[in-house]
Amino acid sequence: MAKNPATANHIVNCLGRMGPLAAPALPLLREQLAQPRRGGRFQSIDHDEELQRVSRTLIARLDPPAPAGPPTSPSTTRSGCP
Repeated sequence: MAKNPATANHIVNCLGRMGPLAAPALPLLREQLAQPRRGGRFQSIDHDEELQRVSRTLIARLDPPAPAGPPTSPSTTRSGCP
């Protein structure tokens, strides 16, 4: 993908089929999304948008956000107490 941008769509789809084994490619996926323009197949807008959509889905699946912790309870001290 880095050496031949025209392969990006194929590579991302292959990574999607790999499942969790594709996790080492997360930095490459993020790097591709950070670029203002990606090569993709035929350098078309439709293929670029597909590449972005599949990459974001794959990133979310491989590196989900950490679950939120339990809500913190309000302070038990009363105002005006010494």
